[in-house]
Amino acid sequence: MFKIKPFKNTIITFTVAGILFINPIIGQAELGDQVLKKGMRHDDVKILQQHLIDLNYLTIKETTTYYGDQTVNAVMEFQSSQGLDVDGTFGQASFKALQVLLELEPLVYNRTLKEGMEGEDVQALQERLKFLGFLDIDNCTTYFGSQTRQALVDFQKTYGLKVDGIAGAETIETLNNNKRKLKPSANRGSSRNSSLGENIVSTAKKYIGTPYSYGTSSSKSFDCSGFTHYIYKKHDISVPRSSADQAGVGSEVSKKDLQTGDLVIFSNTYKSGPSHAGIYIGNGNFIHASSAGGGVMISNLNSGYYSNHFTFGRRVF
Repeated sequence: MFKIKPFKNTIITFTVAGILFINPIIGQAELGDQVLKKGMRHDDVKILQQHLIDLNYLTIKETTTYYGDQTVNAVMEFQSSQGLDVDGTFGQASFKALQVLLELEPLVYNRTLKEGMEGEDVQALQERLKFLGFLDIDNCTTYFGSQTRQALVDFQKTYGLKVDGIAGAETIETLNNNKRKLKPSANRGSSRNSSLGENIVSTAKKYIGTPYSYGTSSSKSFDCSGFTHYIYKKHDISVPRSSADQAGVGSEVSKKDLQTGDLVIFSNTYKSGPSHAGIYIGNGNFIHASSAGGGVMISNLNSGYYSNHFTFGRRVF
C-alpha cells in the first residue's frame, strides 16, 4: 500500500546526564486516515494537493495546508474521472482510487509495439489502455490485435500524437505521463460498426461448403478456429489462431446480446475448455467450419448440441 509519512504525532524522549528531556515533534498523519473537506487546514492537504498537481488535476503555484475551492474543484474532477461520487470531499473511496494511480508501474520502452506482436509488454500496454478507458476488454492478453491498435489510435488522437496505432517511444512516454481516466466516448470500447459486422458475415457466407480439415486455415479448407481467424483477418481484425486463445480476446457478450459479426465460443466439445468457434450471423444462427458437418455451414445456437456447449460471444471489433 502506498503510504506517505506514516507517522503520527510523536513524543520523543531522551536523557542527558540524568536529566529527562521531552521533545514534541508534530508529524503528519498518514494521508487517507481521515476525511478531508472544504475549509479544513491540515498538513495532509498539502500532500493531497501535490498528488493532484502531479496528475494534472490541480494547477497552483504552491501547495498549502488549506482545503479551499481550488482543491475542492480538483478533487471533484478527479472523482468524476474515476467514476466516484462527486462531492469534492476526499474520503476513503477517493483515497483508494488515488492509491491505484500512484502505484501504476511505468511502461518500459524496449521495442516498438504494433499489431500482430506478442509479449508481456503488450499485456502491460493493454492494461494501461484499459485503465485509461481506451480499451474495453475483460481480460488483457499478450497478443496485439486490432482492438489494441484501435485503442492506441484513439489515445493518440486524444493526446495529439502521430496517429498510427503503433506504440513507439513517444506514445509510451505519453501513456506514462497521463494517468487520468477518460470517460468512454461513443466511438470507443463496446461501440461498433454494424455495417462491418454485416460485411464480415457476407464474406463468411462465400465459403459455405468449403471442406473441413483440422489444422488448416486457407480458402480451400478450414478447421473451426482457422475459419474465424481467416475471415476476421480479411477485415483487418486480428484474433489468435486457436479457439482456446480466441476465447480470451475482445469483450464477453451474452447470448441475448450477440450482434452480427460477433465471435461465438463453445466449450467441452471434443476436449475440455473452449474448443469450437464460429461467427454470429443473426437470428440465432452462426456460421462455422464443422467437423461433423464436413465443412463450412450455418447452424442454430439454440439447437440441442450447440445450446448445451455455448459458452459466450466475444466482441472483437
